[in-house]
This record gives sequence, structure tokens and C-alpha cells, in this order.
Amino acid sequence: MKTTIKTLKKMMLVALFTLISSSAFAATYYVCAGATLNFTPQTIANISYTWDVEGGGFNSITPVAGVYSITASSTPGTYTVTMRSTSSNPAICAPADVVNDFIVLPPLAFNLASAPSNAQYCTSAGANANSVITPTFTGFPTGTPYTDDLEAEYSYSVVKDGGSAVNGTTVGTINTTTGAYTLTTTAIGTYVITGSVKYKQKAGFTNALISTSGCPVTGVTTQTVEVIAAPAQPTIVITAN
Repeated sequence: MKTTIKTLKKMMLVALFTLISSSAFAATYYVCAGATLNFTPQTIANISYTWDVEGGGFNSITPVAGVYSITASSTPGTYTVTMRSTSSNPAICAPADVVNDFIVLPPLAFNLASAPSNAQYCTSAGANANSVITPTFTGFPTGTPYTDDLEAEYSYSVVKDGGSAVNGTTVGTINTTTGAYTLTTTAIGTYVITGSVKYKQKAGFTNALISTSGCPVTGVTTQTVEVIAAPAQPTIVITAN
């Protein structure tokens, strides 16, 4: 009976370790180039961990407060990271290896090189009281799984008359498909517009973008638009013969 109980305990431990191992990471992960990947496996007595990145060999990494850190490659592509568990106690079975894929995203390229549709517009221009700025955007990967899981998210920062920067959506609109920004404010002044883009998770996201920053890139070129006042109402002198 004692032997049976011991055997059952060992079987339960193996099942527990296997569950922990298989559920630690369950998806493909997107990360920014050069990002730090932090792994926090559950601390288990007599179990230590080593890591292999893309078949480079298993290396022991000294954890900081239980967190193992690996720097992602700066070269875009899919990398396989394997966690191996090792038992220091012959009575404790080590769980199976945990294998996960990490996709290092290519850097995006974004700029506001094209001149605005209206370098100036008048507050009284009606439907024409706006200026459209269209960005140049490249680098977003095509095909699956990228287009299934990710989309581009554009943002704009606007400075009026040398003041503090405000979110561009407070004085204009963003075309979420093309990334074009339309300044629509009728407040008189000079506006300097800066744009940026980053990766964003799509609704119904399958895999996991764990680089929460989204790998943003800001255009090095800004565009300036001046909103001018309508001229004073003209004075008309009316005479009759």
C-alpha cells in the first residue's frame, strides 16, 4: 500500500508539472526588434530551467526575482524559444520541454513627406476649411498571420503657435485606413503636425502582441498649416444719380 501511495504521488506530481509546462505559453507572440522577453515560470522545488533560442543550445540564465530575460533578435522573422526543465531529484520527474514561437516584427517606415493639400485655409472657407496631410507608410508585413492579427494604428500630435502639443483628434480627424490626417479646426493660428504609426492588435486577435508599445515610429518630417481669419466685411458706398 505504501508503495502504491508513493507511486500515485509521483504520478500526480508529473501531471502537475506537465500541466504547468504546457500552459505556461500557449500562443505565437509578436515582439519588437531588440525587445526584452521576460519569462516567469512557476517556482518548483528541485526544478531548474534552461533556454534555447532557435537551436543555439540550452543556456542557463540567472533569474532576477524569478524572471528570466532574453533579448529578442534585431532581425525580423520567426524564432523558436524552448524552455527545458531539469530535476535535481531523481524522485521528481521533469516536465516536457515548452516550445513557443516569437515573431520579431519588421520596423515600420513612416513620414509626412507630402505637402498638405492646403498650406493655408480661411476660417470662412466652408467645406474647404481644412487641410489633408497624407503620410508615406511602408514596412507592414503582408500575408498571414500578420494581416489576420495586426493592423496599423496612426496618431498625430499638433502644436499651435509654439504651444503645448495636443492629440491631433482634438483639432482634426484621422483616416484609419490610409493614415491621412485632416486638420479641421477654425481657430486662427499656425499648426505644426507630427505623425506616427505603430502595430495594433485586431479585434478577434488570435496570437499575442506582447510588445505593448506596438513598435511605434514617428515621422522625421513635420508639416505646417496656417488657419487665417476671414477678411473684414467690405464697406460699400452706395450712391445714386
